[in-house]
Amino acid sequence: MGQLIAVILNIMVMLLVPLGLLQVHTVVQARNELLEVSAAATKYVSNHGGTNEANLQQEVRALITRELREKKFSVSDQDLSISVTRTRSLDPVLWSHEDEFVVELAIPYPRFTSWIPIPADSLQVQRIGTVNIMDYDL
Repeated sequence: MGQLIAVILNIMVMLLVPLGLLQVHTVVQARNELLEVSAAATKYVSNHGGTNEANLQQEVRALITRELREKKFSVSDQDLSISVTRTRSLDPVLWSHEDEFVVELAIPYPRFTSWIPIPADSLQVQRIGTVNIMDYDL
């Protein structure tokens, strides 16, 4: 009887360890892709600024969609939620030099299998930047 239990436990370990490794790989890959895309979005906002947050979010979404398509990432742009907000500004309406902003990207937590519990509902990446150049400066 003890050998049967040991065999069953051995089989369970042999099945669950590779699933756990694949789950970890899936999460790490999705996070790295989010970090790369968020860096591009932060650089875009820093170098172009914006006239208002609605237009800027549309421009950033178009940039991220293009990045995801060109680099063939596994992250889907339909699942991606994007937020660009100013944290410190000189004027509450107009974007200007040295305005600080936060770019937040989030996707549903990637799952390889439903057998492994997930630690959170979403995987989020946050980057902080400063506007360096405005489009009207160029």
